[in-house]
Amino acid sequence: MSTFPGFTPRPEFRVPVPTGLAAATCVLLGLAMVADVFSLVTGAQYYSLWSGFGEEGFHTVGLEEAEGVERLYSLAGVIKTVTFLMCAIVFILWFRQMRENAELFAPDVHRKARHWAVWGWILPVVCLWFPRRITLDIGTASELRPGLPDAPRTPVTLVNAWWTVLICDMTLNNLASRYYARAEEAGSVQEAVGLMMAADLFDIAAGVLAVLVVRRLTRMQLRRATWTGHDSPAESSEQPV
Repeated sequence: MSTFPGFTPRPEFRVPVPTGLAAATCVLLGLAMVADVFSLVTGAQYYSLWSGFGEEGFHTVGLEEAEGVERLYSLAGVIKTVTFLMCAIVFILWFRQMRENAELFAPDVHRKARHWAVWGWILPVVCLWFPRRITLDIGTASELRPGLPDAPRTPVTLVNAWWTVLICDMTLNNLASRYYARAEEAGSVQEAVGLMMAADLFDIAAGVLAVLVVRRLTRMQLRRATWTGHDSPAESSEQPV
């Protein structure tokens, strides 16, 4: 039995911490980042291709080579879209399970209802801040809160950094896609491709931070779910994520 007021560990209390979904999410985030790197490389080639476009057409490369570069860049876009969708689905499954677990740990700390763990990512406008709030609440509910010095705390700075980069990433991707769809002249196409490449860099940065968030929160829930109150958090059983 814990000696800390208001905290009673329950050894019989078992919570299904989604370590498998966390691992799958991290793997898919890695694949998405590989797709972004491929898009960057092909984007650089496509950007250079349009540098040789003059009034009389492509004068530095042949037509066949130009078509090949364009097809490769289009393929990179398809690969990015597929990996993003796969990653988004698994991530939301992980996120929903984490939110459900967090409500079992501490039902009184959540500012958003459980269903927003899914709909908060999908609906316009609310997707700009609901997921961040839910993520922080998951962290708060998953803390070992008896005041132990080595107990993990909610990674507020990490979550804020991830969310800031993610919002910039979504904004830049939307802007680049619209600009690319309207581009007709060589100069405007180059600018659009440059924006798309910048968006790829933000994709990669957001992916790295997302992996850190997933691993950190999953570890916190695993410690909270397995701690009995008779050992320190550092000695609790913990599976790698």
